[in-house]
Amino acid sequence: MYEPTQKGNPHQITKKQHIHTAHCIGMFEKDGYVQVKELATGETLKREKRAAIFCAKRIWDERAEKGYMAKIEDDFHKEVDNAEIGRSRNHLAISTYHLLWFLRHNFFVSPIPDIPLVGVSGSGVNKDQSEIVESKWGGHIRDNGVLPSRFATSVEIQRLIDMNISQYSQLRWGLLRATEGEFLVADCYQEHCFMPLSPTMAFYAQTEDTEINREDLVALNTASISKATNYYFGRDLAQCHLC
Repeated sequence: MYEPTQKGNPHQITKKQHIHTAHCIGMFEKDGYVQVKELATGETLKREKRAAIFCAKRIWDERAEKGYMAKIEDDFHKEVDNAEIGRSRNHLAISTYHLLWFLRHNFFVSPIPDIPLVGVSGSGVNKDQSEIVESKWGGHIRDNGVLPSRFATSVEIQRLIDMNISQYSQLRWGLLRATEGEFLVADCYQEHCFMPLSPTMAFYAQTEDTEINREDLVALNTASISKATNYYFGRDLAQCHLC
């Protein structure tokens, strides 16, 4: 579970980890904020892309955050930044990011607990040493013989990507462009292979690149809301034509 760093975080361990990247959320910003609809309260809030609502608290480790996850994010951001109707794209990069987003959200909602290890006494390192080890993409076991959950989570996410990517690699992603209104974004889409990229563009698996009208936009936004777990967001929710 969540383990605070030392005061001042001297080894720059990432404590706020985005489930969906700040870069992607930022595509929907207006004047530095997006509008967020909280499902539990019904409130509409203004939040910037690095706000706590978009983040987990140290659920996976630094090796994942700055290693394999960062590579998946960077490859996907290239597709987001260059998305155009009729332009070729890296379908595998899009699929891999969709899977990563799904898995990170899954372990955020249902985190792995710390794991007691039988017959193991620990790594024999203090707090500072353990943070140095993690900052260099290593792992450690606490002196009570417990493996911090974030190390197990990082390995499990990587394992599930490796197990499932062959199925995801068959997907071909079309680009939708809205001619009226704006897309909103669920906090995760689970197995639903749809990802809004900006207020007017979205990737949708197994479709052709096309422009969509208001009626299609409303249907897609309604589907996004049905997939949301805790919130959904957009640039201007009044432009998403929900009523």
